[in-house]
Order: sequence, then structure tokens, then C-alpha cells
Amino acid sequence: MKGRLLVLLFACTAGLAAAQEAGYAVRQAELKREPFSDAASAGTLPERAEVKIVSRQGGWLRIESASGAGWVRMLSIRTGSAEGAGGDSGIKQLFNVARSGSSGTVVATGVRGLDREQIANAQPNAAELSRMAQFAASQADAERFASRAGLAAQALDYLPAAQAAGDQ
Repeated sequence: MKGRLLVLLFACTAGLAAAQEAGYAVRQAELKREPFSDAASAGTLPERAEVKIVSRQGGWLRIESASGAGWVRMLSIRTGSAEGAGGDSGIKQLFNVARSGSSGTVVATGVRGLDREQIANAQPNAAELSRMAQFAASQADAERFASRAGLAAQALDYLPAAQAAGDQ
């Protein structure tokens, strides 16, 4: 029984270690205490700093590095090693585009929406709603802005319900 427990414990920790990836900062980035733009700062991650990606949440990565630990935007980190990551020179990259029709650079970022459990467990936050209301513009302010920007009002008809639901 004790041996089975140790094997199970080892398997769980091996899975955690495998889930962590190595990477590096592609630019200097601010570390945050939480995965939000307005979260408190936890320090600065220098460009090309090596990091260990601990977890992901939306467009944020929880990282650990010699500079500290915290949350950083996903687009500030590239997986793999910083060695040789300087990329092609501008001229070499131009020839790559001419030869293959592609720069060789691929960026894909996915940020998923809320799942059923998150929606079911959501709690209203009256303080944030009140804070958000402070950013509302009055109709007069909106009309003044539109007038200065040269915008004109346009009337749009609603789509019929069947067409709106079927054309997605």
C-alpha cells in the first residue's frame, strides 16, 4: 500500500514538472502580482531573461525567474531558449520572405472565454460596477465628441431573429 502511494505521489509531481516550460522574455516586461493589467507591480523582467512558465490564465503567464516571480503578458514570453534567439537579420529575413512567401514568424495566442463553472460561480462586484459607471459618458458629451470628430448618426435596422441566429 505504501509503495502504491509513493508511485502515485511521484506520478503527480512528475506531471507538474512536465507542465512547466522554459522560456525567455522577448522584451522588458512588468511583473504583476495577479493576472490583471491594473494589478500591483511585482517587479520588472529584463529582456532576454530566462523564465520558467508555472501556469497560464487567459492571456497571462505565471513565471519564475532570477528577477522574481509573478504574472506577465503572454506575448512578452517566448518558449524555448534565448540562445540563438536573435532571429534573422533584416536582409536575411527579406530573402526568406522572397523565397518562401513567409517571414517564418508565427504568433498564435488564444484567450478563451468563461466556462460554465466560472459563469455559475460568478459573484457580482458592486464596487467595480460603481467604478465602471464613472467612465460613462453623458449623451451630451458623446454628441459633442462625435461632432468634433466629424461623425454622423446612422439608423440601423435590427436583423430578423431567425437570420441573426442562423448567420453566425
